[in-house]
Amino acid sequence: MLTQLPEHYQTDFGDNWEHLVQQKESRLEGKCQRVTVKGKERTFSQLGKSRMRLITTRNGKTVPSDSEMAKRWLRPKGYDEVTFIDEFDKVALGELPTPESEHVVAHAMAAKRTMDQVLIDALEGTSYIGEDGTDAVDLGNGQKVAVNYVQSGSAVNSGLTLAKMARMKFILDKNEVEQEGRYFIHTAKQLNDLLVNVIEIKSSDYNNVKALVDGNVNKFMGFEFVMTELLTLVVATDVRTCIAYQRDGVALGIGVEKSAKISIRDDLNETIQIRTKMMIGATRKEEERVVLVYCDESP
Repeated sequence: MLTQLPEHYQTDFGDNWEHLVQQKESRLEGKCQRVTVKGKERTFSQLGKSRMRLITTRNGKTVPSDSEMAKRWLRPKGYDEVTFIDEFDKVALGELPTPESEHVVAHAMAAKRTMDQVLIDALEGTSYIGEDGTDAVDLGNGQKVAVNYVQSGSAVNSGLTLAKMARMKFILDKNEVEQEGRYFIHTAKQLNDLLVNVIEIKSSDYNNVKALVDGNVNKFMGFEFVMTELLTLVVATDVRTCIAYQRDGVALGIGVEKSAKISIRDDLNETIQIRTKMMIGATRKEEERVVLVYCDESP
């Protein structure tokens, strides 16, 4: 028996790079108004609803009416990601190639997630209005569904329920928001909550919700469901902020489209630099088109 032979067994090392599990695409980019920003900021001039006057006399005096107007501001910001690969990494990696193209792909996926995060922050955060864009406006309590909201019974913190969904739909309906282009941004936990609650509360809706959870359909109660784990979570309370909105309620501004560049840095000993950049921003355009739905995610 060759007792020392196992000491010479070889390891078969992988010869390619693989991306770990992550959100790889933007879930919201195509679900908003997209505009080009050619300066440091962009404005949206808005016109409110008007009202007709009853004419009570013949040949009467023409009476003009004033119009309600508003101005909303969008200010894009620059984002980038940079990766360095040392000049000797190609030799040290042996048969494994240097991950240049793989990092370009990784940067692109990061850019897509950043785009979603910017839109989420705009939907739930502070917007700016007024002549100079310095007046802050936040969503009022009338545009929020509390974490302990119930239609009847004792109020306790809960995940996503049919009652919360009915409430967010009611708020948009009451505001005369269009039915088309309604979305509900949630995490995996809310889908699970909805399935459990439907089984316990109203089994007649079970098949519709199960099809939603299984991915066979993506709409329920007039909302297209959009899942992402990027939504704000208050760790101290385990409360997640989900968002119901109509697509005209938020705008994505593109100052500089995403671009990637691979270059040799002579000032860093010929280090390979991979840099991806973009300039984007977003703003909530109308508070009436957005509803924040707070959901408990405690174990």
